Amino acid sequence: MPLLNLACANCSAPLEVGADLERFTCAYCGIAQIVERSGGVVSTRKLEVAISAVQRGTDRTAAELAMPRLTRELDEVLARREKVVQRLQRQLEQAETDRRTIALIAVVCVSILWAVLLGPMLDTAWQIACFFGVLIGTLVLVYKKYKLPKFDLARETKNLDEQIDKIEAHIKANRRILDTLPA
Repeated sequence: MPLLNLACANCSAPLEVGADLERFTCAYCGIAQIVERSGGVVSTRKLEVAISAVQRGTDRTAAELAMPRLTRELDEVLARREKVVQRLQRQLEQAETDRRTIALIAVVCVSILWAVLLGPMLDTAWQIACFFGVLIGTLVLVYKKYKLPKFDLARETKNLDEQIDKIEAHIKANRRILDTLPA
């Protein structure tokens, strides 16, 4: 078996390595190394450096693969959050419409009853003022009785906002990997 004369990548000690050997440990410093062959040149490299290079490549590939998935997940969660916000807005609008409708019905009913029961007697300013007082009182009663729902948007979207923050943090971490590692 032919031997190769090489130098340790860590301590530069002279080494004699078998031509077919791929990995070894330096007898002088104990550092694990690999034998690299490229274009007729044979050299040694610390195993940890080689593993680090493989790890960087693996991290970059994982980040490249994760970005489309994370972007899709973010879009889905943002869409779900938007649906929650729209649902709450629709509920509030419906409650406002219902309250206005009930108020209008109450005012019409009070007006009809007042006109039927006391209409012929509405001849003084005081009686007319009483009529408007009853109408205003009816409106106040309706608006106090039929309150609009109170929505705490932050509470309603808390879980979705937490998911959005988590996904955005993952996207940022992957973007940092893609921006710092060579292609």
